[in-house]
Amino acid sequence: MRRGSLNSPNRTLRDLVPDGSRVAAGVVALVVIVATAMLLPVAERPLGEIKPFLPMFATTVVITEYLTAYMLYTHFRSSRMAYLAALASASVFVAIMAAVQVLIFPGVFSETGLLGAGAQSAVWIWTFWHGGYPFFVLLALLLLTPAVARRRDGILSGWAHAELVLAATSAIVLATLAVADGGQLPPLIDGAAYTRLLHSPAAPIVVGINVLALLVCLAVTRLRDLLSAWLAVALLASLADAVLTLAAGARYSVGWYAARCLSMVSSSVVLGVLVWQTSNLYRQLARAHEALAERAVRDALTGAHNRGHFIDQFPRDMRRASRERLPLAVLMVDIDHFKAYNDMYGHQKGDECLRAVAHAMQRVLRRPGDYLARYGGEEFVAVLPNTDTVGAMHVAKAIRDAVAALAIPGALAADRNVSISLGIATFNPDFDTFDADVMVRRADDALYRAKREGRDRAELFDSKRPDLITELRDP
Repeated sequence: MRRGSLNSPNRTLRDLVPDGSRVAAGVVALVVIVATAMLLPVAERPLGEIKPFLPMFATTVVITEYLTAYMLYTHFRSSRMAYLAALASASVFVAIMAAVQVLIFPGVFSETGLLGAGAQSAVWIWTFWHGGYPFFVLLALLLLTPAVARRRDGILSGWAHAELVLAATSAIVLATLAVADGGQLPPLIDGAAYTRLLHSPAAPIVVGINVLALLVCLAVTRLRDLLSAWLAVALLASLADAVLTLAAGARYSVGWYAARCLSMVSSSVVLGVLVWQTSNLYRQLARAHEALAERAVRDALTGAHNRGHFIDQFPRDMRRASRERLPLAVLMVDIDHFKAYNDMYGHQKGDECLRAVAHAMQRVLRRPGDYLARYGGEEFVAVLPNTDTVGAMHVAKAIRDAVAALAIPGALAADRNVSISLGIATFNPDFDTFDADVMVRRADDALYRAKREGRDRAELFDSKRPDLITELRDP
């Protein structure tokens, strides 16, 4: 599958449209259609000139279109999907046209406009703008057609960059032609009335190319991805903008103001989906990072934490216990006769036994601060913050009972079921000094005492009597 295909495995901007986004795009499209239909009968009603409106409108369009072009091109650089760079050309074209229009529009910066503009300059800028935007979208959509998409990525990328250059160059040339206004272009406006425009070939051409671009977008993309769904909304708003402007018949009427509002909708919806998609990608990246970080500290077989996590985390637990003057307990756990079990039942059964024992122990450790780590082979270590000797003894018994309840057949004749041995060491801030290594060594000594004394038992290293290790008998 090629990168240029909407069905490509690289789904950065080509995810299938989520139901919520599909509904949102449909709602906005419906609002545009209904609003246009309601405004058409009153489009010619005059409202008067609102001086700040046009500069605010043009500034909004210029900023949003330049940001849209930048983001589309940035996504192209990361995904290498030439369609995105080609689509950026439409935004570049509109941004240049909108910037020129606000400079030359009569009454904004001067009575006749800047740059030596004439009476026909602004209306021709509008015509080029609203015909050029769907035209460059059409060129971009060609990159998604099967005949073109089969070409090599280098050719598609060259096409996209050529379209970007063509859009910028065309905007500059057409703006210069419109501003020159030396009789080269036929008049389209009388004062503020669009009578000539309505009866000129420019009107049906602008409307026709907008309709064509919308239909091609629907046919080629079938709205299968998030960007295409909102691009269709942008093209629909552009079409409604053209229709209302022509229906308005003059500047500063209901239709004229509504059309400029639709221009802002057309400019902003694609930017909005790009910002949303970028934010969503960052959220996915954060979740992936969290999952990767969690996987890095987990033992792949048992799901318990790995030894590396224990080595990093346990000294922190000890420092916190020492600083906050709280007790802490460490349990070293070993599966009895596990080598014999592996030899008799095989490594696959041995892995199943390890997983079952680990899960049974993890079910006992219910507090958020408690954790279990695989220390090596069949040996585990459980850390119990804020736990004194009595609490550690209780947890040790619960762990032994949980493993015994598994009733996994043992390997030796003397073993009815698989059992575990435990060594317990506790930290008491009132008389123990902070030393993580000493704590681990004490728990390990208690564990080996339990194994020497017959296994299937727990032994406690008494920090008050370092020479004494006592067996924890079941009551």
